[in-house]
Amino acid sequence: MPLFSKGIILPQHKEPALSRPIVRFVNPSVDSLDLGVTKLLAKDEQKAIIEVARLAQIVDERDGRLLHEVLTLALKNADIVIADAVDDEPYVSSRLGPLLAYKDEVVNGLELCCLVGGCEKKAIMAYKMITDTETRIPNTIEKIKVTRIRGGYPAASSARFKEFGPGQKLVVGTGALIHFARAIYKRKKQTSVFVTVAGNCVANSMNLEVSLGMTVMQVLERCGLSDEPTRIVCGGSMTGISIIDADKTLVTHTTRAILAVKENERDMHYSCIGCGRCEQVCPAGLNPMYIRKFVSTNHYGSLEPFDSHLCTGCGTCSYICPSRLEVVTAVEKAKDYALRNFVPILQLPEKGSAARDGS
Repeated sequence: MPLFSKGIILPQHKEPALSRPIVRFVNPSVDSLDLGVTKLLAKDEQKAIIEVARLAQIVDERDGRLLHEVLTLALKNADIVIADAVDDEPYVSSRLGPLLAYKDEVVNGLELCCLVGGCEKKAIMAYKMITDTETRIPNTIEKIKVTRIRGGYPAASSARFKEFGPGQKLVVGTGALIHFARAIYKRKKQTSVFVTVAGNCVANSMNLEVSLGMTVMQVLERCGLSDEPTRIVCGGSMTGISIIDADKTLVTHTTRAILAVKENERDMHYSCIGCGRCEQVCPAGLNPMYIRKFVSTNHYGSLEPFDSHLCTGCGTCSYICPSRLEVVTAVEKAKDYALRNFVPILQLPEKGSAARDGS
């Protein structure tokens, strides 16, 4: 039975980036850790490992959270540790690529997380709806099962974790696991991130390991541009952000992709035809068509019954729109307005009641 009642199946277009070796494109730097945790290691190995993650300044690319904070919440409380290699947006393979290229480091990172969480059970998850790949995704990696997540985009729903049964789950991106292993075993800080560079204007699509703080244009020049792009996107084609100045936009911990595309202007700027496809695919059950209508006519007061604050920002409404409208932009404006005017301020949880789930 599918995990998602809404959403769409996206053509993935992982190649040729996924099948090519990951290229290191990093600036020379002194990134070694000065580990002053030897005494702590002898007293409390789990806390010492968390301290190394803090000193190494490792960030989980999944959500931008500091890894040491995620590990602290899961300390001795995890039932299973999961390596997240799910790349469910077209073109992007910056989690799956590093998993296949650096299997040992991913597994080492998983084992370290298990030590912190106080559990032995571990798993790896990847997206199943990949059809164009030339690279075989194994069923196991170092005897750890690779679970293929089914269903339509977005696969970011919490429902995907049902595959792993009940209990507290510590979920960490593969990039963060690799940097975690390097911090512990090689005493290296995180100074780089894994990025997919693709699009119809990129001469050589590939996955790169890129220095943090490098400009988007530097990364594009490394791969080569075959044409002048009309749009450059930082992030996936569904949830990414179009940038204006590639020479000033920097690579950050959460930059998972850089897409350079040339769009046909004749296919853009049509009017809404009222087809309702955006409503059919919305995983939150919203009606983006009406939300966009009220936003475009500045009737924000009419938005209250439409629950726009529940938008997940997945971008399926814009993707499916036959008129190529930026529906998601309007819904995000409505969400911001709703959160400020319609939705009561949420009460903070009582002390000690925070969820132990690292996802």
